[in-house]
Amino acid sequence: MRVSVVIPCYNREDRVGVAIDSALRQEPAPLEVIVVDDGSADGSAAVAGRYGEPVRVVRTPNRGPSAARNTGIDEARGDWIAFLDSDDLWLPGKLRLQAEAAAAFDARVVFCDTQTRGHDRIKIESRFALGGVRGAERERRGELLLFDRSLFGRLLEASRVFTSTVLARRDLPELRFGEHLKGPEDWALWLRLALHHPFAAVDRVLVHMYYEEDNLTARHGPILRGGVTVLGEILRDEELTGGERRRVEAALDRRRLGALYHTLAEGDTREARPLLAAVEPRRLGRVRWLAYWLASRLPGGLVRALAATRRTA
Repeated sequence: MRVSVVIPCYNREDRVGVAIDSALRQEPAPLEVIVVDDGSADGSAAVAGRYGEPVRVVRTPNRGPSAARNTGIDEARGDWIAFLDSDDLWLPGKLRLQAEAAAAFDARVVFCDTQTRGHDRIKIESRFALGGVRGAERERRGELLLFDRSLFGRLLEASRVFTSTVLARRDLPELRFGEHLKGPEDWALWLRLALHHPFAAVDRVLVHMYYEEDNLTARHGPILRGGVTVLGEILRDEELTGGERRRVEAALDRRRLGALYHTLAEGDTREARPLLAAVEPRRLGRVRWLAYWLASRLPGGLVRALAATRRTA
């Protein structure tokens, strides 16, 4: 198996070397490690450039992680692409075990379990332990799992597939990240791939993901609006079965309601109006729908202040 590792990087001079080292320590070693420096303003490219072969640095203007990953895919010479974010790391055996899973099941996409860490503690010991993976497989051979198309429905509800865990065939026609999406572009790709190709997984933590941002301060509206876009695009896939289509429509309805609430609470009233227009008043109740309609016409700063007051009341 000839593997090209793709690492998108933006202002990660303090972490990108750790990611590169974890890729180079894999056995068998990857064919190449492609670091796509996405217009960094720090020394990220210089850190990556010190390694020499098989690490290659590709510098681009800042266009976001999707464009950086797509550039890496275009530059890759391997038959398989393994994605690794610049602030994550792989544990020993990651590529070897995933290659075994791909061969055992003739799978085109392979993922694995992850542990989520902050700078001073483990935040989530195992993503698989949260549910949605174990017991959903069609076949298990020790730690190696094979999934059928029913994984698509699981991904709709709660994805346990994360970018730094994925190993995929480079020749898959769907293997492109949506550059118009900001936040759920990886989720969109896994959904498309799950509709068309078998997935395998390794039931072992082989990736450490690092989240430093406090999720309580993150803005949820843009991510949820991106999810609305993703599900709307999925609905245009002509290969959806009737049952799958109903599940997507139900997921879209829930995500739209969540996006509407958070978009208003964050004061993005202009963005909230098309979301509200797509919601049937009965889903909210007439009084709540009218309150949302009024809020969407007020200045964003005022709505944001009112929402903050309500949260602290």
